[in-house]
Amino acid sequence: MKKSILVICALFSLSACSLFPPPYKATVTQGNLITKEQLSQLKVGMTQSQVIYLLGAPMVRDTFKPNEWHYLYTTKYATPETPKSAAPNLTLTFEGDKLTEIQNK
Repeated sequence: MKKSILVICALFSLSACSLFPPPYKATVTQGNLITKEQLSQLKVGMTQSQVIYLLGAPMVRDTFKPNEWHYLYTTKYATPETPKSAAPNLTLTFEGDKLTEIQNK
């Protein structure tokens, strides 16, 4: 009798773990959110200050390639309401002060 009560208690306590909902995970966004409108306004020949005004400061400025700017955007635990970036991995290349290449990966 004692063993059966112990087994029943053990079964109920183990099954209780699945009764609770999973913990809440907040959406984590990092980087530069670039909209379609911003991307459409980006043109080859713009100056660095114009690009910063339009998109903001780049997420990464390459130490070994100072004329290459990287705009990154990542999300973790995204929901359907989480905004999506039009360019989650955008690389801009400059020659001097002028934008010469746009790579949207």
